[in-house]
Amino acid sequence: MNTWKTAVGTYLKPSVLVVLMLGFSCGLPLSLVFGSLSYWLKSSGVALAAIGYFSLVRTPYSLKFLWAPLVDRIPIPLLSKKFGQRRSWALFFQIGLIVSIFMLSLLNPAQNLGLAAFLAFCVAFFSASQDIVVDALRIDSLTKEEQGPGAGAYQLGYRIGMLLSGAGGLWLASVASWSMAYQIVGGLILIGFITVLLMKEVTNDSPKKLQGHWFQEMLINPFKDFMRHQGWFLIILFIVLYKINNAVLGVMAGPFYLETGFSEKEIATISNIWGSIATILGTLLGGIVVVRFGVIRCLWVLGLVEILTSFGYAGQSIIGYDLCYLIGLIAFDNVIGGMGNTVFIAYLSLLCSKKYTTTQYALLSSFAMVARDIFASNGGILATYLGWTYFFIFTGILMFPGLGLLYYMRKRFGDLK
Repeated sequence: MNTWKTAVGTYLKPSVLVVLMLGFSCGLPLSLVFGSLSYWLKSSGVALAAIGYFSLVRTPYSLKFLWAPLVDRIPIPLLSKKFGQRRSWALFFQIGLIVSIFMLSLLNPAQNLGLAAFLAFCVAFFSASQDIVVDALRIDSLTKEEQGPGAGAYQLGYRIGMLLSGAGGLWLASVASWSMAYQIVGGLILIGFITVLLMKEVTNDSPKKLQGHWFQEMLINPFKDFMRHQGWFLIILFIVLYKINNAVLGVMAGPFYLETGFSEKEIATISNIWGSIATILGTLLGGIVVVRFGVIRCLWVLGLVEILTSFGYAGQSIIGYDLCYLIGLIAFDNVIGGMGNTVFIAYLSLLCSKKYTTTQYALLSSFAMVARDIFASNGGILATYLGWTYFFIFTGILMFPGLGLLYYMRKRFGDLK
C-alpha cells in the first residue's frame, strides 16, 4: 500500500500531466455540440423544432464503439509508420476536428441549416473518435499504479476544456461573435495535437492488415482476449449494475429541485459554482485514493457512500426548501461522484489489454452506458409512483446488487491483477 505522499506525487509525473493535456483537448469540442450549438442556433433565428432535431448530431458519442476496432487494427498509410498506430489516428482525428469546427464557424446556420447540421455531425464524429484514441493512449502510456491519477487528470482536463468552450464560448460570443468563439476553441485543440506529436507511442504491437477474417480480427479476438479475466461475464454484469443508482437519481435531480421550490437561478448557481468545485476536488481525490488503497477497495467504499448520498436526497425531500442543506448535499454528491468516476475509469482501464485497448475500452464504457440510457429512462415513472422520499431510498437500494457482486468476485477471484 502506497503512502499519501507517493499517491499525491503521482499527479506530478510527466506521463500523467500529458494525460491532463489530452483530456483538455477532448473536453473542448463537447460543449460545441451539446450546449453552445443550441444557443448559436437560437440566436441565429433557427426554429425551435429544428434545434431539437440537431440533438441527433450527437449520436457518434453513443455509437463510437462501432468503429473503435478500426483504430486498433487498421494502419493509416505513411502516418502509422512514422508516428505509430495510436498517435497517427489521434492526429488524423484532431485535424478533422479542427477543420470541421473552422468550417462550421464560417456559416450562418439559419441560411445553411443542412450544411450546418452536417458539419456539426462531423465535429461530433471526430470528437468522439478523438476520445476513442485518447482513452487508448492514456491506458497504454500509464503503469498500473498511474491509472487512477491518470483517470483523475484526464477528467480534470476534460472538465476544464468543457468549461472553457461552454462558459468561455458564451462569453466570447457575447463580446465578439459565435464565429470567433468557435474558431478560438478549434484553435485550442492544437494543444492536444502538439501533445500527441511530443509524446511517445508506447504499444509495440504492430497492427495486422485485415484480410479474409476481418470481423474476427476486429471484434471477436478483442472479446476473446477479454475473456482471459476470471469471471469475465460477472465483470460485465458488474459494470452495468454499478452505475444504475447514480444514473436513475441523476436524471431526476433537476425536476426534484424545481418541485421542492428551488428557483432555476438558485439551482444553476449552486450546481455551477459549488458543483463544479466539488467535482474537480473529487476527481483529484479519486486518483489519490486509488494509488493509496487500490481500485477494488475504493469501488466498495465509494459504492457504500453513494447509498448515503441517495438517503441525503431523501432527507432533502422530507425537509423541503432549505438552501444550506442543498448546498451541502450537492457539494457532497459531486465530491463522491467525481471520486467514483475516477475510480471507475481506472477500473475499466485496468481490464483492457495493451493489444486491444481501443476496442475493449470502447466496449466496456458502452456497457457502463446501459444504466444511463435504459434504466435511467424509467426514473420519472418510479418517482411518480413512489414519491420523492421513497424514490431516493430506492435509488440507494439499487447500489446493493452491484456491491454484492463486487464482494462475491473479490472473495472468489481476488483483487484485480
